[in-house]
Amino acid sequence: MMCGRFVVYSNSPFGLKYKISYNISPSQLIPIKIKGGFKLLKWSYSPTWNKDMNLINCRFETMNEKPSYKNAERCIIFHDGWYEWKKNNSEKIPYYHYSESNYFAGLYNDSGCLIVTRSATHNIKKIHHRQPVLLWPNELLRYLDGENIFDSNANIKVNYHPVSNYVNNPLNNNSSLIEEVI
Repeated sequence: MMCGRFVVYSNSPFGLKYKISYNISPSQLIPIKIKGGFKLLKWSYSPTWNKDMNLINCRFETMNEKPSYKNAERCIIFHDGWYEWKKNNSEKIPYYHYSESNYFAGLYNDSGCLIVTRSATHNIKKIHHRQPVLLWPNELLRYLDGENIFDSNANIKVNYHPVSNYVNNPLNNNSSLIEEVI
């Protein structure tokens, strides 16, 4: 699974009152920007025709083709970083990814929202072959207005480091989860 956990530790993203989390997992409320406002919405998307589907990611390459996203609207998801696991034989090693951009491209409907993904850039594809679509602040309104900004240079400036396996349990939730382990 690509981008199955992420982090929001900044105070009041988008001006919303939000409980910070170092281990956001699907079905939790997250801060998003929509056209004309902001809201807290569940991170887990179901198409209008199947409320039992719980999608957390969507490939940008197919978001305009798949029936699941036909009635979805665009949103911006605030983050301070995300986790990705690298397969090393039978072991999965978690890595914390962070960048100068605090915005994921997303889609939403009344059921919830999801993160739009793309092929990983050269510096992080050795961890995972996909990554969230990152946007700069000056690209947010253009994305919400329908412009396809999936190759923003915000996607290139990503740093990462290995972190503790404690992130594997969504009940663990403190700042030590993003600290580098050697």
